[in-house]
Parts: sequence; C-alpha cells; structure tokens
Amino acid sequence: MPDDLMISPRDSLPQPAPLEGLSSGERLLVWSLRHMAQPYASPARRGCPLIRHAFLQACGEDADEVMATFRAFLLLYGRSARQRPLVGCPGCQDLTPDERQLLRLLALAQPSADPTVAARLYALVEHLMRPGTTDGLMVASRAMAGALGAHGLSLPVRPMALERVPAHGRYDA
Repeated sequence: MPDDLMISPRDSLPQPAPLEGLSSGERLLVWSLRHMAQPYASPARRGCPLIRHAFLQACGEDADEVMATFRAFLLLYGRSARQRPLVGCPGCQDLTPDERQLLRLLALAQPSADPTVAARLYALVEHLMRPGTTDGLMVASRAMAGALGAHGLSLPVRPMALERVPAHGRYDA
C-alpha cells in the first residue's frame, strides 16, 4: 500500500469543526457552555452577567428560564455521560467532538416531521450516556430544544464525522 494512503493514529482522530459556520443558537450554546465550564464559575456565583446578557439578547424576558433550563441540561449531561465531556476554552476557534455531540443531541431533540429523528436521538443518547440515565437526559434535551425553538433559535442537524452521508446522484443497492 502506498505511504500516502496509510492512516497514522493522529490522522484517524476526528478533525475539530470550525465555529465560523454555526447558527446563532449554536454560537450561544457553545459560548455560554465554555464560560460556564471555567473553574472560576463556581456554584456560589449564580450567573455571569455576560452569559445572562447573551441570553437576554437571544431570549428576551425569558432569558433566566432558558439559562436555568440549559444549566439543568448541562448538569444532567455531565453527570450521566459515560466519559467526562471535553469542552473547549473560551475563544477557541474549533468545536471539540463532545461539543459537536452536545449540539447534535439538542438538534435532534427539536420537534421534527422526520420519523427517523426520534430513533436517532434515542440511539445517540444511548451511545453517550451510562445505562439507566437516558430518560432524564431525553426530557432535559427536549425541554432545552423547546426553549430554544420558542425563541427562534433552531439548531441544524449536522452529520457526525463517522456518519454515513449518501452521495448525491448515487443509489444504494
């Protein structure tokens, strides 16, 4: 096999996704997640004024409720995950694979006419979470997706790096 076709262990890692193509809802969630995950954000400090301001701009008078829903979702997500999620530092220009999965989970939790979305959401939650913890996260993810949708912040369902995407103009046998 030629050298240029061999995959080195470093090349097999998923490439980070750039933040530049994110929707406004995705940007809000990633930005606030990264700031909430910082060590200086202790539970005694109920809320960073910058995060609250960002939610106020996006959600108006419902900002506090949407922020509380997001915190509850993150708490369940972090405690239920099979592995501790890795979050990028504020200002980092790339999404981590865990941030990408979190956004995908919330995107799949949005109401949809596609009959496969519920099964894909359930499969993703089963894959990411420890056994016995999926029901709470399903409820929390749907609540968060509903809160975002109520304020016009829809999240696009983006394909994961390893997910099969059908090629245009080709038929599967």
